[in-house]
Amino acid sequence: MKRFDAIVMFVSLWLLASMVVDVLTPPELTVYAIGMALAPATLISALLYWLGVPRIDFAVCFSVLWMVSGMVLELISPQPLSPYMIIVVVLPTVAVGIVINFQRWRGAFAAVVPETKPTDPRVS
Repeated sequence: MKRFDAIVMFVSLWLLASMVVDVLTPPELTVYAIGMALAPATLISALLYWLGVPRIDFAVCFSVLWMVSGMVLELISPQPLSPYMIIVVVLPTVAVGIVINFQRWRGAFAAVVPETKPTDPRVS
């Protein structure tokens, strides 16, 4: 059942992303071309999700794949893309970087447990 849920989830996200990106791109770039540009990244993301990659690693991989998809869209577009498209492409990478740095910063202030000696004299 997990496999079917993952398939439905990623196909829905793929269609949604294709339609949203279609609004931000010139009319010459059709939703079909956008869908084909986003399909490899979606398939790789679905595979990583199904394999159970840790959350942070998955987020990093997804943001990189999303940025590469944006680069592909820029390459296949007959006209320059909207400046809003730059925000849409870079935002996931920036968000993942903020989360990783915040977790690292928060971990720096975590209480360190001092090393304790065992109470049993037989244990050295």
